[in-house]
Amino acid sequence: MRIISTIVAVVLIPFMVATAAEKAKVPEKVPAPKEKPKVRTLQLKSGALLFNVRLEPGVPDPGQLVEVTIEMSEVPPVPDPIYGERIPIKDAEITAKVTDVDGAGYTMAYRVHTLQDAGSYGFHFTPARKDNYRLEITGVFKNKRYSTTTRVPVGIWPFTSVDAKGNVSRVPARSASSRLPALPSGMKSGDTQSSDAKTKGPGPSTKKRTPLQTMMKQLGEQFARAGVALLAGRKPDLKDAKAAAIQMNVQAKAAAELPHADGEYKDLMNELVGQIDKFERASSGGKAKSAVKAFNQIGSHHCNRCHFKLRWNIIKQSSAFPANLP
Repeated sequence: MRIISTIVAVVLIPFMVATAAEKAKVPEKVPAPKEKPKVRTLQLKSGALLFNVRLEPGVPDPGQLVEVTIEMSEVPPVPDPIYGERIPIKDAEITAKVTDVDGAGYTMAYRVHTLQDAGSYGFHFTPARKDNYRLEITGVFKNKRYSTTTRVPVGIWPFTSVDAKGNVSRVPARSASSRLPALPSGMKSGDTQSSDAKTKGPGPSTKKRTPLQTMMKQLGEQFARAGVALLAGRKPDLKDAKAAAIQMNVQAKAAAELPHADGEYKDLMNELVGQIDKFERASSGGKAKSAVKAFNQIGSHHCNRCHFKLRWNIIKQSSAFPANLP
């Protein structure tokens, strides 16, 4: 009996060791919390650089302001005598890009600002709708470019799985039709109440707009609509772009005919109408590249030139744009 027991033990021990080794190879899954976290912190790396990223709220909803704080540090090969294993990086030039999760949609880039603590930076953005956005942090440090990414699920809860560092590894599927760019938080009309209006002041202004202000607001809304139609999806929606161009044309022509509009303003509006016509023709003809080019020209040249002269008074003559900008 002792001989048989010894043989069985010898056979079972290697089997048990192998089973334990196999279990060790399986990564441990950390279940997602039952309630939405108010803050979500995750750790990202790019070479010797370490980024502690703090998202507040941890799981935002569409239209909700997202505050992003980044603590950037260098991990030296030998611990620093002052800072130890993490050296805060001061005065870094950081760019944050927000797009849909695979980067196929329209990307918004943000300049990340320096905060009070050494090595701390921050920015904020407002996602437009439900999507599994991708946040990319890029820059140059010691003449070497760095880049690291993570996911920012918006309007998606609960997560299917989260790793030990808090990174979302899988989220529920969403339809391709939900693709839309993340809009800057500053893009709010006068009729839109700020997300922090309850704590920082009253709601929207009740001051009546002038006819010019009303037309410019409507023109801007159609311009934004055209941008989404052209740039937010995997391919341009030329039908909706054309519809936006038609409405832009109506507003621009009406603005040019306002009784109090001076000669320079009328000239600018008439030139804008001509560029909108090009945009509309390209959209109608199914020429996506030409439509995007014409649309970009509207924003980069016509809108900016008018704003620099008449809205911000940065240049004395509209003809000074862009060569004589300060």
